[in-house]
Amino acid sequence: MRARSRGAAQARHHSLALTSLALLALSPLLIHARALAGTQVWTGTAPRAKSVEAIARDPLNPARLWAATFGAGVYRSLDGGATWTGYRTGLVNTFVRALAVEPQHPDSVFCGTNDGVFLSTDGGVTWATSLSTLNSVRALAIHPVKTGTIYAGTNGSGVFKSLDAGRHWSQINLGLVNTSVRDVVLHPANPETVYVATGTGGGVHRSYAGGLPWSQVPDTTATHGAAEQIQFDRLDPSRIYVAELDRGVLKSADGGNSWSRINRGLTTFRMRSLALADTLRYVGSDGSGVFVTTLNDSTWHPASAGLTNGVADALLGSAATPRAALAGTDGGGIYSTTSFGASWAQLDGGLLATFGFSLAVRPSTHVVYAGLGFGDQSWRSADHGISWTRAMELFSHDSEHGIVPDPVLAGRVYASAYGSGVYRSDDDGATWFDPDSLNGTLGNHFVRDLVAWPGQSGHLFVATGIGPFETLDGGAHWSSRVGNLPASFSVRSLALVPGAPATLYAGSDSAGIFKSADGGSSWSARTSGLTSLFVHGVLVDAANSAVIYAGTDSGAFKSTNGGGAWVPARNGLPAGDVTALAQDAAHPGALFAGIYGQGVFESRDGAASWQPVFGQSGLASHGVRSLAVDGALWTLYAGTDDGVAAVSGYALPSTGVAPLSDPGPSLSAWPNPARGGRIQIRFTAGRPGRVRVAVYDLAGHRVRTLSSGVQGAGEQARTWDGADARGRSVASGVYFVRLETPDGVRVSRVTLLRDEH
Repeated sequence: MRARSRGAAQARHHSLALTSLALLALSPLLIHARALAGTQVWTGTAPRAKSVEAIARDPLNPARLWAATFGAGVYRSLDGGATWTGYRTGLVNTFVRALAVEPQHPDSVFCGTNDGVFLSTDGGVTWATSLSTLNSVRALAIHPVKTGTIYAGTNGSGVFKSLDAGRHWSQINLGLVNTSVRDVVLHPANPETVYVATGTGGGVHRSYAGGLPWSQVPDTTATHGAAEQIQFDRLDPSRIYVAELDRGVLKSADGGNSWSRINRGLTTFRMRSLALADTLRYVGSDGSGVFVTTLNDSTWHPASAGLTNGVADALLGSAATPRAALAGTDGGGIYSTTSFGASWAQLDGGLLATFGFSLAVRPSTHVVYAGLGFGDQSWRSADHGISWTRAMELFSHDSEHGIVPDPVLAGRVYASAYGSGVYRSDDDGATWFDPDSLNGTLGNHFVRDLVAWPGQSGHLFVATGIGPFETLDGGAHWSSRVGNLPASFSVRSLALVPGAPATLYAGSDSAGIFKSADGGSSWSARTSGLTSLFVHGVLVDAANSAVIYAGTDSGAFKSTNGGGAWVPARNGLPAGDVTALAQDAAHPGALFAGIYGQGVFESRDGAASWQPVFGQSGLASHGVRSLAVDGALWTLYAGTDDGVAAVSGYALPSTGVAPLSDPGPSLSAWPNPARGGRIQIRFTAGRPGRVRVAVYDLAGHRVRTLSSGVQGAGEQARTWDGADARGRSVASGVYFVRLETPDGVRVSRVTLLRDEH
């Protein structure tokens, strides 16, 4: 897989008025966060991301376009790129790198993937395997005269050729110095003359007899580097251009016999793509955008205004409209110019929709992490989902079904990539690596859910295709916790009750839920009452570990005896797959369920009844795949088929010691226990008056006053940073928060944990 650089963050700003007096009483930081997330209305469809490796146009209908996406299959537009529809039916591998359209019968479209060549005979809607390969197919070329003759260039297996429209293939590698083929191009006037671009030390090869045999071009200027793409000037086919990954742009004016480097004006020599349109030449770089020059090829000029993603993997010009071009980028989809590259606009129209397979929030910083599906990769947001930053080092383009921050180490995050294993970031999601790459102890790489042991660094369980695995050292070594699970038990969801030993719940896609009371050494089925054995999610109640919730493809279920028996918990829920469950740990009575195709629902009575979260107002996609809660900010995140949406200000159940009918004050603290300080204190006052909130130690000495004075009614929040009145950090231990209001007194016990050295 070729190296890739950081994708551009996509920004979406929201400014919403706060309408509740209770919200106006919150701290400035909390108010800002709630406004950004959307108060009582869903906002956001970011990140918007697609990696587009190739773009093709119907030669008979220029308004019909195809885009090869890296992970999401082939997208098609029938209106020149204004709107797009994705197609994956029949694509065994959705990581598409190349496209070719039959010039005389453009409903026949070939695509090259990481597993071979696929053919569509209905314009790219459904696909069938044409050629299976061990290496990815990077290039395709179709003979313009000999119907059925097609070439496929692979990254390691050289060139394949078919004479019967892809039904049979043969390798034609005689004379190839390097079998890492990046492009295959046929001479416009003499299509039996074929050029191929190969990797370092191979450079440009050509054949005068349809690939039998090959020879390097005679000028070593074009054979030392790694050639990425070749283009003929159709106005004069003796002029040939090559984009090289490490040496800029090459040009031949004599049909490929002699070559020169034409790099004046370029700010980088790392080139990815080329497009020639009339007298214009476009070149796309690996991080510095697009450059353009005219027929004399004297100087390249930067042409990237509006191009917020600088990795141009694909370029497509227009002979009919030279001022227009399309650029496919790594993480930003397709950009369009109608002004010779003077300005670019990002196309969306459904192309950029991301699939939010997994979500997590780090409570201490409120950073949101998104593990996305179908090749869109890992992103993070530090401003409550408004803008997103893509990982700089993309470890894999596999779908991420699990993501979780380390409970102790502030910069560590873990992600499970389905098909590749568990990866780790030690710089808060900027770069990633596989900590088990040398040891190989994770016995199955088809991984989904990840759970972290609270309060312990590096202690995780992961759901795999053969059962759970456990690590104690941040993924460097894994141990099987498969025990006596059925051989076909593919785990889709996990839940953990910490203890000595731990209690685990594992939900599968065919055998329901199994429980282990000894940390995974032995398992027993817990399916009594479940009417569906396809379990998308398992959730242990934060207030009572004997209460378990399960999301299945026939609704939600609840157990009050540790999974011994299940009862339906879907009053108010529409029919559909419950794909995600989440709970506000600060207020465990706030329970949420995501139903694919129906949106997000909430329960405030332990799943006895459900209602849509704010009536789904503003939720762009109801295809919900994941949920995460930032309890300290009362913010709920939903990963959908159209990115990540957020809402704040959801209703909170009573959290104090008073019964529901008591109009007196309520008091809560979260997180509790708190490691390292910063505890969010929430409280309510039934009527205006003097309010005091203070922290006391076990001896009854007042440690810190957090609030004192006349205040209004409603819910409010303060933060204790773990320091005393003089700003000195207090020691680990048990403390008490005391709330005094005109309606009474409440006391909450809190535990502060610090790393001892």
